[in-house]
Amino acid sequence: MMISRKMLGLAATERSITAAEIGLVHGRPAVLHTAEFPMPEGDIARDPALLGKALRQFLKQNHFSCSRCVIGLGTRSLAAREKSLPSTAADLVAGALSLAAEREFASDPKELALDYTKPVASGQGQSVLLVAAPRRNVDHLLATAEAAGLTVTAMTSSAMALASATGGPAFSRRLNLYLSPGGAELCVQSGGGFYLLRSLPLAPPVVTGVSPQENWLSDLAGELRRVLSLLPGGPTAPQAAELVVWNAAGLSAEALAALGEGLSLEVRLCAYPADLGIAEAPAAPASESAAATALAVRGLLGNGQNGLAVDFLHSRLTPRKKLALGKKVVWGAGLAAVVVIVIGVLLLDWRNQEQEVEDLAGQLRDMKTNVAAAKDVVDKTAFARGWYDRRPRFLDCMRELTLAFPIEGRVWTTSVGIGEDMKALVSGKASDEASVLEVLDHLAKSPKFSDVQPLYIREVGGGSSAVSFAISLRFVKAD
Repeated sequence: MMISRKMLGLAATERSITAAEIGLVHGRPAVLHTAEFPMPEGDIARDPALLGKALRQFLKQNHFSCSRCVIGLGTRSLAAREKSLPSTAADLVAGALSLAAEREFASDPKELALDYTKPVASGQGQSVLLVAAPRRNVDHLLATAEAAGLTVTAMTSSAMALASATGGPAFSRRLNLYLSPGGAELCVQSGGGFYLLRSLPLAPPVVTGVSPQENWLSDLAGELRRVLSLLPGGPTAPQAAELVVWNAAGLSAEALAALGEGLSLEVRLCAYPADLGIAEAPAAPASESAAATALAVRGLLGNGQNGLAVDFLHSRLTPRKKLALGKKVVWGAGLAAVVVIVIGVLLLDWRNQEQEVEDLAGQLRDMKTNVAAAKDVVDKTAFARGWYDRRPRFLDCMRELTLAFPIEGRVWTTSVGIGEDMKALVSGKASDEASVLEVLDHLAKSPKFSDVQPLYIREVGGGSSAVSFAISLRFVKAD
């Protein structure tokens, strides 16, 4: 089962809190769970923390999973006044009703949570229903819901939510009667709006005996006649009215039909949950589920101000400030501002890059002379390097031979011959034979030469000690 959204309805009275969880199953509302939480006695009922903890355990045990909820108050804890106003701008209605609330209710307005229904045309002006709830009750329920881990999206009248959610043919006037074991609640709709909300001063009905039930119906009929006489048009108007009954008190259909005949009203006995626009629901009597289900339905599917006639948490008496410009204009202005900022940043970045290019070009012009001089040095070095790399290898051989001879001048060469295979023949003279042997030994130990061989060492003659010599060798490696 695909459930896209869910809402929890809590109908609170002095006797109990009825819970109903509604979900959208394939786009259509369906009742998922219903249960009734009896209100505990003593300190638990007065302490929001303890009451919320007990409610949380109750919801968990009955498989409720939704944390968003709409709370409904019983009519007995509310006070409602019908107010007629001249035709005026909508923004002036709230101010006029704020002043009227100070005169209509005995309590200090600060001790009340107030809201009013949507104005409807009435005669030469308009009519609204001003509804008040004790602030302490509202705060108590909010604290209880918070302790239970719930998020309260709205708080309203259970009877008005039930009347709004009840479908059926359109009548110019409809009396919504909710009968419960705790009493009777009446909500009158007229001209597309609400005209009256009242808890009828009747004892709970007794259905075990015929006579007490007939007596209670007689008292109920008397109260309804009194209400009808006070409606616009007086007793002659009801022919265009309908009496809608949610029978949660267990009264017989015959008795309710007789009630309608005595009042000359069309009577329609509502069926749960079909008259709330829901095809199926778990098995549960309307006394446990109708009001709570209506609260969840209005919270889940309603339009406008949470889809509710009144909402004590989002009162029309304290409207939210509206933007002077439409949403499209605001979005357009915001988008234009973003575009301007982006363009400004790009222009600034482009200008900085352009300045950086100009600075680098100036540095390049200043370095032009130094670059030319460096290029001349590079060219000369490259030319000299080429000559150095191409010098004959015999120069290295000559250098090593020179280093092998002593610096004192006791030995000197008279000729040096070096072949292409780097085989050399060195001849020369020395002051004595020991000096020649010293040179010969140095050449033999040098890693630069190989095949070092003395060809001859002989005296020059003529009474001199000088000798002549010849040495053959091979140059192995140049640096």
